[in-house]
Amino acid sequence: MVILIISPEAWGVNHVSKHHYAIELSNRNNIVYFLNPPSIGGRGHRILRSSSNNRLFIIENPLIFRGLNHVPISIGKYFQRMFAKQILRDILHRVDIVWSFDPYRFQFMPVFQANLNIYHAVDVHKTEVELNIADNSDLLFASSDRILDKFTTIEKPKFKINHGLAEYFLNKKHNNIPFIKNPERINVGYVGNLHYSFLDVSTLKEIIVKNQNIDFYFIGPFDKSNLSQRINDYNFIKFLRSRINVYLLGSIPSTHLPDYLSQCDLFLMCYSGDKNIAELANPHKILEFLSFGKVVVSHYIDEYRNMRDIIEMVDNNELLPSAFQRVVENLDHYNSDHKSNKRIMYARANTYSKQIEKIENIISDLSIF
Repeated sequence: MVILIISPEAWGVNHVSKHHYAIELSNRNNIVYFLNPPSIGGRGHRILRSSSNNRLFIIENPLIFRGLNHVPISIGKYFQRMFAKQILRDILHRVDIVWSFDPYRFQFMPVFQANLNIYHAVDVHKTEVELNIADNSDLLFASSDRILDKFTTIEKPKFKINHGLAEYFLNKKHNNIPFIKNPERINVGYVGNLHYSFLDVSTLKEIIVKNQNIDFYFIGPFDKSNLSQRINDYNFIKFLRSRINVYLLGSIPSTHLPDYLSQCDLFLMCYSGDKNIAELANPHKILEFLSFGKVVVSHYIDEYRNMRDIIEMVDNNELLPSAFQRVVENLDHYNSDHKSNKRIMYARANTYSKQIEKIENIISDLSIF
């Protein structure tokens, strides 16, 4: 099977759901082409073989035209057909499935002449063209109820598919990377882009300042990265660098994350989930945290609203500092074997392999491929 994945985030060190689906699909003996977003000043179309899997290829392409989503539909379709032909010439394969996570490009997926066109919404996109790509798909997936509700007017088969967990998070043999500075202290793990627009900076600062006897380890980009080219808050990075109980580890390859997360005592999430409910309804990294069984202190996450037994979440971010304090003062209770096992079992039930099996069963039941 030849699968073309269209991603709004480029291939790189930091992996989110699009990258993990590409890896898992290629591991299942499919030939997978991962189409990066257009790059400004690129060197033309290039296809690069993944260094870790000879069935996974990365397609780089330059930004040629801006504003195609603002031209008449007939013109937009013409350019999409032209770009698709160029990509197909480079691939030298007939594409069986187009699997798009990007509503801003190739809303008319049939231009690739594949047997099956899937639109998979794992993020909230505030654009009208998203309804176009949904309407031109054969099958719709979304990672949360909130996102799925956007497509009630689209008369296509649609299903909620939870985020997935990469299999290597289940490997209990971790490399002993000595990054913990003070093993006798409580060590908090935080993973994510520190320039993410929904980061609740003021609350995060409050938690750090009020807990100077606790160390915070931040894993993820604090400069430009393959996930974002925007730098939103230099002052926040400056603040983090100034705190003696904060350590910025930067981007770490996804396959190495377990080596770090396994050494943390608890995990913290601090986005504006109480205000941006749909946008933050199901963060990808939750499953990665849960796979270690350690307690997660978090903002409100709508998809886990009825699973308070595996996540310590607050409905209002004003309560997050006190919730964090309560957990660290009773850490043995929150990290008990009973609670830990429930978290691990939930994570294991949602691996990418299991999500792809669900999707394969859906496609088989619908007889659309």
